[in-house]
Amino acid sequence: MLFYISGILVTIGLSVVVLYDIWLIKQKIEVEESIFNLFETIQEIRRTEKNFFLYRNETDYRDNLEYIKTVKNFITDQKFEGLKIEKSIKELSNTLQIYELLMLQLKEKINSPSVHNLEQSIREKGKMLTHIAENIKTTERRLIKDSLNNILKYSIFLIIIFFVIPFISFGLGLTRLISKPLKELEDKMKKIAEGKIYSIEVKSNDKEILSLVDTFNKVLKELESKQKQLIQAEKLSSLGTLLSGIAHELNNPLSNISTSCQILIEEFEEADTEYKKELLHAIESQTERAKNIIKTVLDFSRRKELQKENISAQNLIEETIVLIKGEIPTKINLIIDVEENLTIYADKQRIQQVLLNLIKNAIQASALQGEVKIRAYSYSQEALDKYLFLKKEGKCVGEISLNKEFVILEVKDNGPGIPQENISKIFEPFFTTKENKGSGLGLFITQELIKDHDGCICVDSTPGQGTTFIVMLPRR
Repeated sequence: MLFYISGILVTIGLSVVVLYDIWLIKQKIEVEESIFNLFETIQEIRRTEKNFFLYRNETDYRDNLEYIKTVKNFITDQKFEGLKIEKSIKELSNTLQIYELLMLQLKEKINSPSVHNLEQSIREKGKMLTHIAENIKTTERRLIKDSLNNILKYSIFLIIIFFVIPFISFGLGLTRLISKPLKELEDKMKKIAEGKIYSIEVKSNDKEILSLVDTFNKVLKELESKQKQLIQAEKLSSLGTLLSGIAHELNNPLSNISTSCQILIEEFEEADTEYKKELLHAIESQTERAKNIIKTVLDFSRRKELQKENISAQNLIEETIVLIKGEIPTKINLIIDVEENLTIYADKQRIQQVLLNLIKNAIQASALQGEVKIRAYSYSQEALDKYLFLKKEGKCVGEISLNKEFVILEVKDNGPGIPQENISKIFEPFFTTKENKGSGLGLFITQELIKDHDGCICVDSTPGQGTTFIVMLPRR
């Protein structure tokens, strides 16, 4: 702000100086124009003088005197005090007076024998008039040229002193005070976009920069809150579509419980104790089964902070399938291939959400019939090479540490595949190729959940040959 105000004051000052110089040059040009007219008038004096000497025409004589009067009036009206041509103007005035006296004498002695000498004197004074006027005109032009050169020189000097040097200094100061913190802020924002940090700290004494950083952090907190709400909303939306599957799963144990109760009521008196115990154990078993189904649904829908634990990969996948079983068409061949005794260190609820989204996408991609394969296996060099290849192709989101072992979850379908132009967009929020279906948030939320686990997700798709989503999570 100080630089801005100083710049305005300097600009006003320079403008005043330049305008004053322009005004002076204007005055000099006006004087030069007057002197040019003076020179032309003196030329007319010489012309009428010459014509009178040749033809003795009375009109030329009168015109000569009239031009002399014009020059005298000009010298009287114009102010030449303090100008460099003042001395020359006085010399011109004195010579003109002598010239006028000689011209008046010429009228009286026109027929005198001495007229020839008088004419010679008049010619000499006329030459002096022309010479003095020429000097005045040349001097004034030189003065105007010198003034323009001086204005140009000190204008350049003033511009360098008051504009170029201050602006260079301001630019360097701006880089130190503003550009450097802004660059640091940009780098921090990139890390936030990559999920490496979740708040911004920038060292700066500038109040505007600190205010900007504070505002960014407030926005990030608000976005984090909205994102959690979005994830919860997406999960609740998924639950709505899962109700039919849950109802189907609950119907079986409830039917078994009901049947066992009916038999027990009808044969209570006649049945032996062992048979009654068998029916009661069946009721207990089916009740436990129903409780587990309800617990799975409640665990999935309950909002809570990230809580990692060792989870059996086999149980995780089976329980997730329970949630979506009602949506799986009968002609879809679902294949599960899980490495024996494989565990995953993760938040069960979040990883279930990941699997749920990927399996639902695979089922939808396979249409009414096809094959969906779910795999879970541990670290291998082949998996690492594939990750590095897909990462290089720009088909991965998130990062994994290459010096740590990881667990891989794969969901593969044999659908039409994803067009290459859409590969880089599928993890963006609200991007969808399903017209009037879906919110375009499923894969976006999926990759955010995986980032929360310090993992990554890759997509390997060939048009016409299906799509494989590969999730990599640290083993510990």
